[in-house]
Amino acid sequence: MWSASTCRTRMTLKRPRGAAAGLLALSFALSLHAGGIPALPKPPIDNFAPPMREQIRQAYEDALKNPQLAGSNGRLGMLLYAYEQFESAAACFERARAFDPNDNRWAYYLGRVQQTLGKYDQAAASLREALRQNPEYLPAQLMLGECLLAAGRLDEGQKICEAVAQKHPDAAAAYYWLGKVQAARRELGSAVELFSKACDLYPSFGAAHYALALAYRDLGDRAKAQEHLALYQKDKLSWPTTPDPALRAIDEIKTGAAAHLKRGVLLESAGQMEAAVEEHERALEADPQFVQAHINLVILYAKLGQAAKAEQHYRAAIAINPNLAESHYNYGVLLTGRERYTEAAEAFRRALEINPYYAEAHNNYAYLLMIRGELQEAAQHYRAAIANKPNYRAAQFNLGRILIQQGEIQEAISLFLQTLTPEDADTPRYMYALAAAYARAADRENALKYMREARQRAAALGQSDLLSSIERDLHILEKGPRPQ
Repeated sequence: MWSASTCRTRMTLKRPRGAAAGLLALSFALSLHAGGIPALPKPPIDNFAPPMREQIRQAYEDALKNPQLAGSNGRLGMLLYAYEQFESAAACFERARAFDPNDNRWAYYLGRVQQTLGKYDQAAASLREALRQNPEYLPAQLMLGECLLAAGRLDEGQKICEAVAQKHPDAAAAYYWLGKVQAARRELGSAVELFSKACDLYPSFGAAHYALALAYRDLGDRAKAQEHLALYQKDKLSWPTTPDPALRAIDEIKTGAAAHLKRGVLLESAGQMEAAVEEHERALEADPQFVQAHINLVILYAKLGQAAKAEQHYRAAIAINPNLAESHYNYGVLLTGRERYTEAAEAFRRALEINPYYAEAHNNYAYLLMIRGELQEAAQHYRAAIANKPNYRAAQFNLGRILIQQGEIQEAISLFLQTLTPEDADTPRYMYALAAAYARAADRENALKYMREARQRAAALGQSDLLSSIERDLHILEKGPRPQ
């Protein structure tokens, strides 16, 4: 989008968020009840739009009146889950489970929340508990397998997914996760068979096509890799659905503007931008003060090339609440796309004044400083981005580029190495930068190793411009003097 060299610097665009994702995290008392049951979380009710506000107020008051009633705690948890307040939803589900351990819904919901928060071992334990009470609940089985694999417990995850595939031979996701196990073990032939089975069962399975592309690339079958990469690009976010009555009950809680917003976010995820805009506009018809809808529309209209409408919704958002960092961040992205860099920098600065821990704002502000040649300050903001988001690959890459210019080659190499996982379409350019850094450090062996790997990956992914640059530099490197 904004090219500074062969290894492009990328700004960070954030996907439109759900109804309450931009709200302050719910606060709750640090004290615990007897037996380790979390205290009841206290929602910041005034931060929600009016229809949601009344829902949450009633549920919270009911839970206060009936603090040991599982249904009251669980209902509040479901609302908080629906509006993306995951930490506090988890506390409610823990309470509900403690007061009625025989209702498997609470353990299942708790497992889902823990999985969303990246607490995979805890999620696996909760999901196992839910399955002890309802062992045939397929969504819980699939999520358990996924969590075990994410936690690195490959043998356990494989066992779960094999049992699912045996009992549900049409469950495409089970074959996908089994393929991931084989790929992790470098059993690429088996991985290809399993990923192919998943794609046969669900032809628009984007993640499975991408996994197949990587497996074929590693097997040296460039044509097959490119074929499945093209299918992945067509259906990036498509995933096979599994009927989940428990989750549907949470979705049905959403009301009015929030329901439209939820549909809009899902449509955006599927690449249906015009339909996503329509749902967001309907949300504003239901609640003109729904600031998250305005915030999301800044990015949606920017993606559609309708800058005037995007700016209109930014102005509406800050008129409702000028102190939401995401409003200014999204506006900064819009302005950067229009090459209004001075104004964009001011928008990112404003976002950081409101939220100094906003990693994406640090990254994008650093980019603008970098193109102005203010490398020292840019490096400080890239470091802040990484401090607040430790696996932030774009910031690691960009900081590494600055360090190369400053002669800090070894630190740059360390950062570039961290960008190599997880592997995706950006990996070839990160690997190319790493190879160039090793060449500057006079480490010809590693320079050749990573340059050749970058060439292989760029070729498999059809990245022709990058491939041309890599091949040019690889030729120079291979013809260069060898160490005596």
